[in-house]
Amino acid sequence: MRKFLSILLLASVLLTATACNSTPETPSSADTADTADTAVSETSVPEETILSDNLPDTKYNGRAYRIAGVEGYTDEFYAEEQTGVIENDSVYDRNIKLEDRFDISIQVTGMSGKSQNIYAALAQYVAAGDDFCDVASQEVWNLHVATAAGIYQNWNDTKYIDLEQPWWNKQINENATFNGKLFGLSGSYTVSYMKEILVIYVNNALLKDYGMTQDELYSLVEKGGWTLDYMNTLVAGMYKDINGDGIADDGDQYGFGGNKYYSDAWCPAFEIPITGKAADGSLEIKLMQEKTYAALEKIFNMYYANPGVHFYNKWGGFMEYFPIDKLVFAQGRLHDAFNELRDMESPFGLIPQPKYDENQKDYHCLVMDGYFVLGIPNTAKDTDFISMITEALAAETYLSVYPAYYDVALKAKYSQDKATASMIDLITESAVFDISFMYGTYLEELPYMFRDCLNKKTTDIASKYASVKTQIEAALQQIYAMYQ
Repeated sequence: MRKFLSILLLASVLLTATACNSTPETPSSADTADTADTAVSETSVPEETILSDNLPDTKYNGRAYRIAGVEGYTDEFYAEEQTGVIENDSVYDRNIKLEDRFDISIQVTGMSGKSQNIYAALAQYVAAGDDFCDVASQEVWNLHVATAAGIYQNWNDTKYIDLEQPWWNKQINENATFNGKLFGLSGSYTVSYMKEILVIYVNNALLKDYGMTQDELYSLVEKGGWTLDYMNTLVAGMYKDINGDGIADDGDQYGFGGNKYYSDAWCPAFEIPITGKAADGSLEIKLMQEKTYAALEKIFNMYYANPGVHFYNKWGGFMEYFPIDKLVFAQGRLHDAFNELRDMESPFGLIPQPKYDENQKDYHCLVMDGYFVLGIPNTAKDTDFISMITEALAAETYLSVYPAYYDVALKAKYSQDKATASMIDLITESAVFDISFMYGTYLEELPYMFRDCLNKKTTDIASKYASVKTQIEAALQQIYAMYQ
């Protein structure tokens, strides 16, 4: 997948040779066809990138493939019509292609209510024997509600799901499998996984004001020198009292903006696992280690003792201040490039989360727990049909929708050059997800403890863990029992 996307990224970059300071118009296919063909051919596409889902030629006489999703968050599954917006149209075209190929209709039902209540509603439908959908989609952070209620079937028992294919997330699916059972399926059928990757955005204009260019920063990253200590030192001198009130507040300019929720990124970035698998295959706690205490101390000092860093104790801190040139660096989701940053006037780039130190080999970017996973309700009977269409949906998303989203990400505001394409590729390659986030609320908020300490201005994570250790250990046993 990474080689394939690298080629598509490079092709899209070559279509627009220079950076622009306003959101560009999407060119028509007629305008770009010849250029795109030339760009791709110049990159020498290897034969192995021509992929097939290897599914049999099957027709279903107009049968509906029914997806139950969260109301307001079903756009990655369904588009009613073409609108000229590439994100929408790529989903529309994918669905039409699959509907024609299998003679099916893709139907999506949006379930209303708060996100945390959707699984409870699903459990009620299943308990009542209501065959209301073939697959259900919900945010990963409360999957435990479904597994605890026992409402989902095992994807590993289905006929056509091939988890070795590149459109399935092998890391997550393997870690979410216990006793051979996988209830929440993660893969390319949903682009929310890609959009939820946490990155570091950089305001290139402000960076240049402080004596560094984007190319110099990218080179540093590529050489492995982008570390926490380097970032901490770099941003220390990046403070300006731009509102002139003599107080370091939200109205000023900073080198880096911390965020109440994005602090979840640090443990995965520093190769500190929250949970892992024991020798018997069960979950075990790995968060409480010396490196965790040291990392928390470092981040705490950066947030609260570095004059070039400001901590926004709210969800919208990054969204409000980075686009108006009040932050040089800021954590954000890749999703932000599609929305909040589309109209940003200053040129910006993006880089991965920093390493803990130079001894760490790789970069790691957390996929936040807001992406969607699929489950098959116990009321669904024809799992051959369901698994075939789900496999086809994932494959076609991987081949056509994902590249479209990347193209939009680049054209929306990124500098249009090979270096930025490489950064995006590096970030997607470094994407990680700790399985504990699937059971976060069930585990006494374990994956959020690091964040919570920073929000409450304390480094005493040991005491916080000790206060709920007994409950967490009991919950671990209960989770494992869900997969018996």
